[in-house]
Amino acid sequence: MKYSFQDLLNIMATLRSPEGCPWDRQQTHQSLLPYLVEESHEYIDAAQADDKVHMAEELGDVLFQVVFHSQVAKENGDFSIDDVVQGICEKMIRRHPHVFGDAKVDDSKGVVRQWERIKAQEKNNLPMAGKSAMDKVSKSLPTLARAQELQRRAAKVSFDWTEAEPVFDKAVEEFSEFRTEMQAASPENRNIERMEDEFGDIMFSLVNVARHCGFNAALALERANSKFERRFRVVEQMARDQGKEMKDIGLEGLQELWKQAKKKVIASVARQSIGL
Repeated sequence: MKYSFQDLLNIMATLRSPEGCPWDRQQTHQSLLPYLVEESHEYIDAAQADDKVHMAEELGDVLFQVVFHSQVAKENGDFSIDDVVQGICEKMIRRHPHVFGDAKVDDSKGVVRQWERIKAQEKNNLPMAGKSAMDKVSKSLPTLARAQELQRRAAKVSFDWTEAEPVFDKAVEEFSEFRTEMQAASPENRNIERMEDEFGDIMFSLVNVARHCGFNAALALERANSKFERRFRVVEQMARDQGKEMKDIGLEGLQELWKQAKKKVIASVARQSIGL
């Protein structure tokens, strides 16, 4: 049987009805927020793995959360899924005059400049006009994503370096300051709060490096996490194959296994990329 978007809306309404599911009926916008975050991250995992089947499944889960929140809002008399669709359609048409109107742009950079210009005009007509450029940066964003968004919005009002070199220099400077703080006292007498402050500056500056290089710092770290996990699992298996526990192999032996695991993982990824 083929289902439609309207079928999904009907299913959601039924789940929230008096004859529906007790768990679904008791949910609120606040109680649902963790699920929206979780489903979004699961889609990101599937997309990074280029797993098309799970990408479709996880997008369905994300869509269900959108429909769920819209149903709750409708019951509260706030808005409906129709308002959500109407709003995003109007926004996309309004912000793409080069597609739906007579405006002309030369390339994707021109599209971005036009988008930001239209967005600024929209905000100038809102009651909040004139407030801080930071006001629209969500405090619930994951830490790295929020750092990059703070920097992006600061750059929009020209609070940014125009070249990459000073961005790299700043990262090196922050690392030097952290090292100085770390070496200033013996381990038992270190000022952990001060070290944490300096370490935060390192991370913030590295996010800025990523932004200037044109990629997302959070996704880069996620890829690094996944890479480390894959290689670590291979090392674990290699240790088991030797009939040993990792803790009994020693650091030098583990480093050698790590090098071998790295080669195995790279070879495996290469084979997958060519469909072997």
